[in-house]
Amino acid sequence: MRGISIKSSLRVISPLVLLSFSMILSACSTNPATGERQFTSLMSPEKEKQIGAQEHEKALKQFGGIYKNKELTDYVSRIGQALAKNTERNDVEYKFFLLDSPEANAFAIPGGYIYITRGILALANNEAELAAVIGHEIGHITGRHSAERYSHTVVTSLGAAILGAAVNDKNVSDAANYGAGLYLNSYSRSQENEADMLGVRYLHRAGYDVTAMTGFLTSLGAFSKLEAQVNGDDTGPRVEYLSTHPLTEKRIVNTVKESGRYPANAKNMHKKSYLKMINGVAWGSSKAQGFVRNHDFVHPEMGFKFTVPDFAKMVNRPSEVLITANDQAHKGVAVFDMGTARQELSPTAYIEYEWMKKEPLQGVEAIKINGLDAATAVFPGHINGNAAQIRLVAIAWAPKKFIRFQIALPAGLSAADNEAYKKMTYSFKRIDKNSVGGGDMIALTLARQGDSVDVLSQLQTSVFNEYSSAYFRVLNGLPAQQNNVVAGDLYKIIKRD
Repeated sequence: MRGISIKSSLRVISPLVLLSFSMILSACSTNPATGERQFTSLMSPEKEKQIGAQEHEKALKQFGGIYKNKELTDYVSRIGQALAKNTERNDVEYKFFLLDSPEANAFAIPGGYIYITRGILALANNEAELAAVIGHEIGHITGRHSAERYSHTVVTSLGAAILGAAVNDKNVSDAANYGAGLYLNSYSRSQENEADMLGVRYLHRAGYDVTAMTGFLTSLGAFSKLEAQVNGDDTGPRVEYLSTHPLTEKRIVNTVKESGRYPANAKNMHKKSYLKMINGVAWGSSKAQGFVRNHDFVHPEMGFKFTVPDFAKMVNRPSEVLITANDQAHKGVAVFDMGTARQELSPTAYIEYEWMKKEPLQGVEAIKINGLDAATAVFPGHINGNAAQIRLVAIAWAPKKFIRFQIALPAGLSAADNEAYKKMTYSFKRIDKNSVGGGDMIALTLARQGDSVDVLSQLQTSVFNEYSSAYFRVLNGLPAQQNNVVAGDLYKIIKRD
């Protein structure tokens, strides 16, 4: 059959569709915060509220829930509300949340929902810098950046659908939708810059030192570089905030210029009161989430621990622990999590009829792990497209609750590595909840005459090892080579609870 040209196919598209398409493109409005014309008509303020309410619980679940410190969560909310009352959008009911996540991250979703992680608290050196982060997120809302991206995405999808219909090629539509999806993953550079400028404006209106925006961005960049150095990874940002809020030298330069446009205010930083407020905040994974200590994963609240191979590293996520090889000489990947059965089952029955009910298994074996009933199964699978052996382990933990290990062992894995992963599963055991302290936390130390960065950094736990001085500088906003401290000033250190 002869192909049909794009030109001739377009004739069959309804003129009404094309008219609607052109009307959408012309539906722009002036944003009161920026004074700029923008295309946001496909997400009304009412729809923003609806989306925010729908996505709120998902955001809490993904980022560890609300941090269990009412005084601190109220403090973050008070700062946010002080900034929000000075915005141009009085149609928004702003809500501020402090999340129990160690990642340095902050984000806003439509409807006035703004989230700050406790990882951000560790990097901010005063209240003004925390306010700068919150102000930036408020800027994304007053700038209606989500509505702008959404509206452009709908038009991109609509255009792709029209073109796809014209050429009768679904791949055209799919390709355009994929590009639109990527556009939603992070803000554009112009939107980031606009949020910075609006954030500086709101800092000034609330009486904060406007240079705090530049100060925080500088600390954030230094922290990301240090994390990359420590982890031997220069391929991208180590800080989650930078994945969705890309940091460039130009952004920092622009905030310096913008700050210079405002007259000097009272230079309110509120450093000492801020440091006292964050004293004791968890660093890294919290006691409620479990934490990594050397090669152990310890969960004091639930009362268990297990040990990973010495060549492995752990990433603790809200719903799972990811275990991967730390170098190219070793292979394999494992996931630790918990599963729930619909009824009370033995570990063997759980693997066969609940966990892997869609996969026919043979030879599910009942075992004991440190006095706990357990079961294991092995079957062929793939990892990164390559043949692998998949090993499952289910351990009875509570009625209908099971501890689970899923381990992918690629072909050619050494006998030593294979044994190491096996030992990991057999290391799982219950522990006395009171026998283990908490994880690492932010603490304060008062510098005395004769102290230095090298001296004070020695007060930290061994969590940073040879990088202790470098982390001390980054966490306290000090230049890379500085070794002097100011006697009588408070400084942040990381100590074990």
